[in-house]
Amino acid sequence: MANWCNNKVTFTGNREVLDKVSNVFQEMIEKETKGNIGQLPDFVKSKNGYFCEIYRSETDECSFHYETRWSPNIEALWIVANHYDVGFVLDYEESGCMVFGKTICENQILQDYFLNQCDFQDFIYNVDTDCYEFEGENYDYKEEIMRILLDRKINNNKQKIA
Repeated sequence: MANWCNNKVTFTGNREVLDKVSNVFQEMIEKETKGNIGQLPDFVKSKNGYFCEIYRSETDECSFHYETRWSPNIEALWIVANHYDVGFVLDYEESGCMVFGKTICENQILQDYFLNQCDFQDFIYNVDTDCYEFEGENYDYKEEIMRILLDRKINNNKQKIA
């Protein structure tokens, strides 16, 4: 049985093209509802990377939440982005397998930032306080710490490029 990776993708580009991407995702949502199986756009010729439990974000214009098996489906999103000449930002998480990251696609350049095994050793859970401890601070949720660590990796990479 697969562990499920939670994903949120937000596409970027001009309004006309984003409407086309939204239509493709709406079609996948409708097909999934009828058959209760994962979906891929018709032009994606892959045997993995299926979008499951897809729903549209209520807050972002061309943004969708969905699940994938074990890890994010970056390759399928890359094909969608190239097909429509759009960019995207993908946030993903599957804490059971310690998968946590962000993929950014801009101008057909793909950058994937993720936490590795060492990053997960930077914080501990304290049973006595029922909190996670990180750099002398207490946190109720480990996701808060994971977001801090990932943001640091992204910012460090931007500084190296500048």
